[in-house]
Amino acid sequence: MLNRHRENSFLFYLLCVLVLLSCQTKENSGMTEKKDEMGIHRKYERGPLTVIFDIDRKEISTADRLNLHIQVIWDEGYEVGLPGFGEKLGQFGIVDYHTTRPELTGNNKTKITRSYVLEPFLSGDYSIPPMKIRCWKKEEKGSDKHEIETAKIVIKVTSLFPDKLEGMRLHDIKSPVELPPSYTLWIGSGIIGAVLTIFGLITFGILKKRRQAEMVYAEQMIPPHELAFKELEQLLSERLIEKGKIKLYYQRISDILRRYIESRFGINAPEQTTEEFLEGLDTQHNFPDKYNVLLKNFLTYCDLVKFAEHQPANKDITNTLENCKEFISETEPKN
Repeated sequence: MLNRHRENSFLFYLLCVLVLLSCQTKENSGMTEKKDEMGIHRKYERGPLTVIFDIDRKEISTADRLNLHIQVIWDEGYEVGLPGFGEKLGQFGIVDYHTTRPELTGNNKTKITRSYVLEPFLSGDYSIPPMKIRCWKKEEKGSDKHEIETAKIVIKVTSLFPDKLEGMRLHDIKSPVELPPSYTLWIGSGIIGAVLTIFGLITFGILKKRRQAEMVYAEQMIPPHELAFKELEQLLSERLIEKGKIKLYYQRISDILRRYIESRFGINAPEQTTEEFLEGLDTQHNFPDKYNVLLKNFLTYCDLVKFAEHQPANKDITNTLENCKEFISETEPKN
């Protein structure tokens, strides 16, 4: 009897140790997970970096689409690198994706959100692969200091058809019905009118495209630096600063410099964020490295005015214009 009592006590203590080890392992992972009846919510934290992972549903059909939101928050003085994807995310096809502009929060942190709309092709278990988000101090870009790798997520995709098809049968063909009276003349007139309308629309589209192509060709004949200076003169003539439209002014001057870089160095990235645009320059061998810091400071300051409600002083506005002109002058082709 005594031995049986000792055996039960040993089993009880062993169970307690296993529970404590399980809790400690979950705490050390740096991840919290919350599941509801519809979707999945996961939160990862490491150092100055926080990643929030949201999926609206954990089970869909082949006719549904899945919404995935990745929110990244990091401390001031750091930079982050987001993962890139092509036309697919794991087994899912990417229907649409969008990345927000960097947003300054009230606790000296920066936030950015990337959203995906995904769709399956066949039924089965679909997996969203792990994603790596890196964070480093601005002055130490060469070495990663903090990294979060999300866990793999499995989404169940069900078929719209039943598992068993024995109960399905074809319905009988309905009896034929009488055709309505002939309206050959009216139908012929309608077809002729539709053909003429389509022909007119096609002709109009061809002429419009030709006119646009001629305008683009005329702009391409102007050297990039001359076109940029011409656009800066046009911007100043609109007197946006005097009208109080400071955000629009910084948007326009940022776009002018981007177009100049794209035309001058053959970099095609009109829809990228500032971060993606600057990362793309690192891979361009024909872009001078000595202008990377100047360009990064210029575009980052423009983003602060456009998206973070920063109010520049008159001196800063003047310096922005002069820095833009100086960059164009120093990088224009030298004959």
